[in-house]
Amino acid sequence: MPQRTLEEAYAAFCAGEAAAFDDIMRELQPPLIFFLQGYVHSYEAAEDLAEETFVELLVHKGRFRGQSSLKTYLFSVARHKAIDHIRREQRRPGVPLDELTERASEEPGPEEQIDARERTVTIGLAIDTLPGEYREVLRLLYIERLRYDEIARIMKKGKKQIDNLAYRARGALRSALGREAGFFEEL
Repeated sequence: MPQRTLEEAYAAFCAGEAAAFDDIMRELQPPLIFFLQGYVHSYEAAEDLAEETFVELLVHKGRFRGQSSLKTYLFSVARHKAIDHIRREQRRPGVPLDELTERASEEPGPEEQIDARERTVTIGLAIDTLPGEYREVLRLLYIERLRYDEIARIMKKGKKQIDNLAYRARGALRSALGREAGFFEEL
């Protein structure tokens, strides 16, 4: 049986097929957690926020109207939850842990996997040094592989603004990585 799209799974879920929600979670939970981790710098907090995002989808079935992809909609909801979380955390003392680097360096594997992981961590750390909107647009563009129009919806900006922001963010990332790194030839 061919795999259905996320939008088809959502329609089936709304029609009463509970298993369709599992399909949505299985497909979107890992990238959503990774996206959220870029905001909150804590794997546990990102997991909690992803769960809250899916609960939002469960509780408010009718809010997604299909004006964008389901992935774009959920990432937009998750972004708002992350911003709210950051605001709450700023009121409390303490700094959240960044587990992304720890997890990547703990897992042994073949040399290619280690090189890829080191590259990913290096790029992730370089992205984390960039200003907020630069970080966000690069994560959505290269890690989540969203289109400019989808990113524009998530960030509540025009498509041309996203194009300009992505151009400036790529330049900032090049500077942060250094020319000798050669990580993003397409930048």
